[in-house]
Amino acid sequence: MKIADRSLLAYPLAVSAALSLALSCRAEPGDAALPTGTDCARDSDCPEGRICTNGVCARPSGQLAQAATEPVGEAGAAALADASGGSLEAAAGTSAQPESPDDQGVGSAPIDTRDDGAGGSPMGTGGSGVGGTMVGVGGRSVDDTPVDEPPPDPTDEPEDVDSGVPPTDPDPPATCSGEWGGYSDGTITWYTFSQGTAAVGDVNCSFGILQNPDRVNHVATGDGQYFAAINTSDYQTAAACGACVRVTRHDTGQTITATIVDHCPVASNPNCVAGHVDLSQAAFAALGPVSDGYVGTAAGVGRISWAYVPCPTTETVSFRLKEPSNTYWNEVIVEGHAYPIQSVQVQVDGTWVTATRQEYNFWQPPDGRMGTSPYRVRAIDINGNVVEGSVSLTAGSQPSGQQFACH
Repeated sequence: MKIADRSLLAYPLAVSAALSLALSCRAEPGDAALPTGTDCARDSDCPEGRICTNGVCARPSGQLAQAATEPVGEAGAAALADASGGSLEAAAGTSAQPESPDDQGVGSAPIDTRDDGAGGSPMGTGGSGVGGTMVGVGGRSVDDTPVDEPPPDPTDEPEDVDSGVPPTDPDPPATCSGEWGGYSDGTITWYTFSQGTAAVGDVNCSFGILQNPDRVNHVATGDGQYFAAINTSDYQTAAACGACVRVTRHDTGQTITATIVDHCPVASNPNCVAGHVDLSQAAFAALGPVSDGYVGTAAGVGRISWAYVPCPTTETVSFRLKEPSNTYWNEVIVEGHAYPIQSVQVQVDGTWVTATRQEYNFWQPPDGRMGTSPYRVRAIDINGNVVEGSVSLTAGSQPSGQQFACH
């Protein structure tokens, strides 16, 4: 509620007098004619308890706050407005300062840009003494009713103050894409690391492997055992690495979620056409008999559908350097992410540069230059959300302490 909307009913004559002293022409002692706006030539012209100071009846020094509790009616309120040239806000801004800390004006309160008329919120930059009595002095409202931080009027609206800095949310919700894709009529097969992966020493997505049983690092599905290689068309130069797919075998009614960690090249396996997923043996067995081998309408056995879904990871996103001892050239991989990675940036000499995804899922900045260790790296997922971390010249995964979220 604006101060102009308030009813000016109880302002003391002393407030009007003090403001007249601050804003009007002041009379010097001994002047024969009193200028307009003064009301005394000597102490005897003033009511009891006041003295004539520069042509104005006023209380002795240090009593302005107490004077605020004495009502003067509408005439006193009008005098208060006259003293400031008709502006209540101007009157508040030219108030006198109390002479003692015990003189509880509102000068000790921080200046509030709200013009809400609530006690304890100064109206002008002077803030203390008489200026504070516009809205309350020393914790008292103008009708002398004690208040302790009164609740705001629900009709009040704070003034718009443009600080030039956009508001920030400490934990803004992530935005989510819609359907990421999948197939209503795909096919599946299964494989093990003993068929060639173990000899190479890793999957195409470079996450690192374990055997007996076959598992992949940073894979949350099936305790690391539910993973898959995806066909060449959907591998998309490692864009599918770390994504999760929910696979349903409709004739058995079974569904599992697996993490894409590998590439099923159509050049060497004719089954690896668009829509095909080569599952780990453990994931395949959870859908039906391993002896079925090749499942889907194209195979003449059952029907398979699958779609991309968020990974059920409980870890945070990690970064790992390809060559942790190389200070001149490097690449970085992103691991343990809940959503597929869209892009990666590296801060080099104070500038964020875009890295290029390699076929084996590492990201290389221009010329392999990472800047100076510790490096700053950003990963952006397909929803446009960012995880940023510090990466040192150290072997192994380096957790960022953050995870992509989607609400």
